[in-house]
Amino acid sequence: MIATNTNLSAALPAGEWGRVESAVDRGLRWLANEQAEDGRFPSDEIAQPAVTSLAVMAFLSRGHLPDQGPYGENISRAIDFVLSTQRRRGYFSLRPVIPPSQHLTPSQTVVYNHSIAGLMLGEVYGMCSGERSQRVEQAIHRALIYHREVQSRTKSAESDFGGWRYGYPESPDAASDMSVTGWALMFLRSARNAEFNVPKQYFDEGLDFVQRCYEPDPSQHEKGVFRYRPHASQENPQITLANTASATLTLILGGRHRYEGVATSVTWFRSRNYPNPWQNNYYYLASYYSSQAMAQVGGEAWEQIFPQIAAGLLEEQSDTGGWPPGGANEKRFGSAYSTSLAVLALTPAYGLLPIYQR
Repeated sequence: MIATNTNLSAALPAGEWGRVESAVDRGLRWLANEQAEDGRFPSDEIAQPAVTSLAVMAFLSRGHLPDQGPYGENISRAIDFVLSTQRRRGYFSLRPVIPPSQHLTPSQTVVYNHSIAGLMLGEVYGMCSGERSQRVEQAIHRALIYHREVQSRTKSAESDFGGWRYGYPESPDAASDMSVTGWALMFLRSARNAEFNVPKQYFDEGLDFVQRCYEPDPSQHEKGVFRYRPHASQENPQITLANTASATLTLILGGRHRYEGVATSVTWFRSRNYPNPWQNNYYYLASYYSSQAMAQVGGEAWEQIFPQIAAGLLEEQSDTGGWPPGGANEKRFGSAYSTSLAVLALTPAYGLLPIYQR
């Protein structure tokens, strides 16, 4: 199922790669010009530091490094901003997290912010030096303690064991979902790659949860093959492209590429055209996950899916270089969010982010 020794550049002719590279470079210039004085990249405050962390990874994915080259200062200031958002308990959130947990409040977005910030810091840990490197190391140690605390909470449903979900840290009805768990597991993978101590048990429990989200019933495969939560109702199974791509990527990165759901997912991807922006409320998030997942699979799957993703993204890029937010669910997070994800979706072939190196 996973192609070996795959040349990802074979997905496009040289001229098309030139268009992709030009689009990526224009997107990064746009991002750099949008950066605020304190280092953040603009978005709703409930999505910070996640959006800033995604922007950092976008620069890294094109080979830019902290303190080096044309964007070195931009990257370093962004890292410092993310570090400044770590709270006493170890989680990352720009705004205070207070109960109750309500939709699109800091108490609801905290685990997203935390996981994406942790993922980014794991990626840059080996690229930083001096005092900043020490600060990143200390931040990751503290973040991992909180991360395990959330994962190991007693869940209200047995099928939620091992996963993560958004919500106030002391919520009495702790649960798990595929959306948050995908990011949470990538944080663990990034930290382990950076040689932090992450027990295999943490991965196994999280990956077991992901597998419980698999929906093997072919009648449910119109929108994907992985549910948002294992026990979602048949009437509203919440099977989506983003969840399917996230689960596929997470299982492959976790060493479970032989799990049957991965093969089913790849077959599902290859059986239909990749959607246009107006056909998916989480177009940029789904495209990021889908591109990274198919890059891991490689071979014919990558060569079929990536050109469609690239064509859609090149069509959507604005004259200024950024990408406008997608559907209603992504608009609130702004163009720095969509631009960062677009760049990350276009750059897997470079293989420069440690977590995604095959």
